[in-house]
Amino acid sequence: MMIRGSKTNSGLVDPLILVGVKEMFSSNIDVSKRVKTGTTTVGLVVRDGVALATDTRVTAGFFVAHRKGKKLFPLSNYAAITIAGRVADAQTIIDLLRANIRYYHISRGLPMDIVSIARLASNLMFNYRYFPYIAQLIIAGVDNTGPHMFNIDLTGSMTEETIISTGSGSPVAYGILESEYSFGISVEEAARLAFKAVAAAIQRDIGSGDSIDVGYIKIGGNYVELGIEDKRPLYSQFIRQVY
Repeated sequence: MMIRGSKTNSGLVDPLILVGVKEMFSSNIDVSKRVKTGTTTVGLVVRDGVALATDTRVTAGFFVAHRKGKKLFPLSNYAAITIAGRVADAQTIIDLLRANIRYYHISRGLPMDIVSIARLASNLMFNYRYFPYIAQLIIAGVDNTGPHMFNIDLTGSMTEETIISTGSGSPVAYGILESEYSFGISVEEAARLAFKAVAAAIQRDIGSGDSIDVGYIKIGGNYVELGIEDKRPLYSQFIRQVY
């Protein structure tokens, strides 16, 4: 195995690199210590579109590093992504996806469909699985075949979902989603439900908190992200003291 920049001045491979490679292939690696994420992200597919929501707390261990971190991003006017994991890794993936979506559109004169965007992200994660991007992604959008949503983990595994939640707050969020979700609701109602699920997680998960971002894409429309005035009544309804 040749590792770029791994030789010392004497021409020998740096022993620290060899230790790292040995550890990488060791069966004794405790993945739980390497992959920790404090986040709640939610996605839903409904009859007329897709809705996504995330909290905005960024943590470094038990330290709250940022209270307004973005975890919901448009990839184009018809696709969006949520991120959980290392911020730098996820931002790199977002930049690569946006560049390739634009290139595809310019070179072919057609928008890249959602499954192709997700497969591109999956291939990228799979190719770097031995030195992985520490991120879990939800990619959702609407193309000429309808609304779609995909979940992609750090090894490149890809599954299509109708409801999904990732991050440390996901067990709480699933309790809301699975009890109230219906494919027949409108995308506006789905955005409200996604907000409610993240709000519930915020109240019980220490790694999630501060505020909520919500966006949706409707069939025949473009990506829309709710502003603070749109979310104010949702905060009043779902973020409250229960004791």
